[in-house]
Amino acid sequence: MIEIVSQKPKISIPAWQWPLWASIALFLLSVAAFAGLNIYLSQIRAEAESVGNQIKIEAAKVSPKDAEAIARLNDSLGNFNKLILEHISFAKVLDTIGAVTYQKVVFTDFASDREKNSVQLKGIAQNYTALAKQIVALRKNENIKGLAIKGIGFGDKGLSFDIMAEVDPKLFIK
Repeated sequence: MIEIVSQKPKISIPAWQWPLWASIALFLLSVAAFAGLNIYLSQIRAEAESVGNQIKIEAAKVSPKDAEAIARLNDSLGNFNKLILEHISFAKVLDTIGAVTYQKVVFTDFASDREKNSVQLKGIAQNYTALAKQIVALRKNENIKGLAIKGIGFGDKGLSFDIMAEVDPKLFIK
């Protein structure tokens, strides 16, 4: 006689269930991250509102007289900044001229036109040779594009002259 005995079936997880559990876990992780970031965002907004309120309170404490003084100071600093920037850009022109100045020549007046890229130099040289050497030195410099002698005359301290030089525009740029 054969006896049939029932066996408990083996429980096996089908191959499609593990991706389901992984996606559910990923979904729950995303929901938790969203909730955490949402709470963090609300805290940041509350802090920003608090800082805004503090700024309003402090701004109310400033008198109109102080506000005007601050505005004037801001204008003065802006003008000073503009002056500094122009000085820095103008310094290249002076450096170039200083580098080619002959030792027996003294420049007494200097004028510049940034739109025309020109520089006017007035000065005194000890003699014609010194003036000629100065002119040659100016012409040899690659930053000086053109040179015109406007006037030469005798003065108390030597030979006075007036030179108009066309310079490279890059000298006027910071």
